[in-house]
Amino acid sequence: MSRSVQGPSVVVLNWRDRRHRSAGGAELYCQRVARELADRGRSVVLVTSRPDGTPARETVDGYAVRRLGSWWSVYPLALLWLLRHRSSVDAVVDSQNGIPFFSPLVTGRRIPVVLLVHHVHQDLFARALRPAAARLARWLEGPVSRRVYRRRTVVVLSPSARTQVRRRLRFDGPVHVVPTGADTLGLRGERAATPRVVVVGRLTHHKRLDSLVDAMTDVQVRVPDAELHLVGDGPARRELVERARTAGSRVVFHGRLPDAERDALLGTAWLTVSASDGGDWAVSLVEANAAGVPALARRVSGVRDTVRHGVTGWLVDGEPDGLADAIVRALLTLDDPAVAGTIAERARAWAARFTWARTADGVLQAIDAEGARLERQLDGQRERRTGNDLVVVLSVPQAALPEGWESSRRTGDVWVSDGETVRALLTGADEGDVEGILARLGIRRDDPSISVLVARHADLLGDRHPLGEPVVDLVEVVERAAGALGGRRPDERGGRRAA
Repeated sequence: MSRSVQGPSVVVLNWRDRRHRSAGGAELYCQRVARELADRGRSVVLVTSRPDGTPARETVDGYAVRRLGSWWSVYPLALLWLLRHRSSVDAVVDSQNGIPFFSPLVTGRRIPVVLLVHHVHQDLFARALRPAAARLARWLEGPVSRRVYRRRTVVVLSPSARTQVRRRLRFDGPVHVVPTGADTLGLRGERAATPRVVVVGRLTHHKRLDSLVDAMTDVQVRVPDAELHLVGDGPARRELVERARTAGSRVVFHGRLPDAERDALLGTAWLTVSASDGGDWAVSLVEANAAGVPALARRVSGVRDTVRHGVTGWLVDGEPDGLADAIVRALLTLDDPAVAGTIAERARAWAARFTWARTADGVLQAIDAEGARLERQLDGQRERRTGNDLVVVLSVPQAALPEGWESSRRTGDVWVSDGETVRALLTGADEGDVEGILARLGIRRDDPSISVLVARHADLLGDRHPLGEPVVDLVEVVERAAGALGGRRPDERGGRRAA
C-alpha cells in the first residue's frame, strides 16, 4: 500500500467476501464500501477467509483482497496480518458478524477502529449453537467485545440495531446509523401478468422461509395463479424443496442467478415478502423497493425500519402463521393497477435515498469521528458525548447564516441544504451543544426562524422531505371458492386507495 500514490489506507476485516458460497448482506456491505472508498482514492485492503478455489491475493474493483485461513482461523491470522502491516494502516473497519476481530488489541493507539455491527446475534446463538458454544459466543459478542471496543465508534445499519447494541450489548461509545445502498436503483421491469411473489436472498433457516412456503399453499387455494419464486441458495434449500413438494406449493427455486437475470426476475414481481423474526436491516427489501416492488414483512426489529407501512409495503403483526392471509390481502390490493403504480413509485422514491455513495460517506464520517475522539483522548480531554444517542434536527434559514458557516460544523454531524433552509443532524447533542453551535453562527437561540427538534427514525434514515402520503391499507379478504384475481367485481374491494 503506497501512500504516495493513493490516499490514506483503510483495512476492512470481514470473515467472508462475496466469492464465498455463503456470502450475504454483510459481505455485500463490505464489498461496496471498499469499492466506493477505492474510487475516492483510498488504498483499501479487504482481509477475509479463503474458501477453496479462491486466490490468496486478488484485486477487485480497485481494492485489494487478502484471503487467509478458514472461517474460524481467519480471526487470529487477520490479527497477525494487521500487526505486521499496522505501520501502513490509517483506519480499520472491523466487521462483527456475531464475533468481531478484536483489532484494537494490535493496532496503535492513534489508529481509528470502527466496529461494524450488522445485527446482534445473542438470540440467534441460542438457536443455532449447542449450549456451551452458545454461551461462549454470547460472552464474546457481549462482555468481551464491550471491553475491547469500549467507547469506540460503532456503525449499525438501522435505528433498531442501534437500540439492540445499547440494550443487549451495552456498548457505551458513539453509534452511527449507516444503512446499505441498493444495486437495483433505476431498475424498471414489467410485472408478471399473474400474481408473483419474488424473494431474493440466502436460503437460511433463521429467515423462516419454511413458513413462507407453507403460507403459499393456502395462498394458492384462494389465488390459484399465485407463484412464489425464491432466488438464492443456502443450507435450507433442500428442506424447502421437500417442504414445497410435500405441501403441493407452486414454488420455483432458481438458485443463485447472474445479477442481470436476478434483477430481471425481480422486476416482474408483484410483491416481495420477509417472514424473518427480525434483527436485520433488510437490504433485499430495499432493493425490491428500488425496482418498484412493494414489500410485506412481519413487524419485527430491523425490518420495521426498512418498510414504510402503507407507503412502500406493509408490516403485519403476529406469528408467521398469519402470512397467508396477509399475502392474499396484499395481492388483492395490488391487483388494482392504479394502486400498484402509486405504491411502486413511492417505493422507488424511498429506496432512491439509499445509495452506496451515501453508505461510504457514513462510514468515512464514523472513521473521522473516531479519529477525532482518539486525538481528544490522547490530549487528556474528557469525552462529553460518549454513549449519548440523542440526535436533534437543527433548521436554520440559509439567509441567516454568515459566510463561512461551514467551519462551525462538528465532526460527525450531517448538514444539508435545499437552497432555502439548512438542516443539521446533530449526533449526541444536548442543549449546550446546540447553544454553542448557534453562538458560533452568530444566531440567537430565541430567533423564531430557528427550529430544534428531536430526530425521528425517518430523519436518521435520510427522509429529509416527509411526503405525507395517505396510507394504502390492505383490502379485506373476500372468500371465494376459487378464481383468479381478475374475476373480482369492483365492489369486492375494501380499504383506502392512494390519492
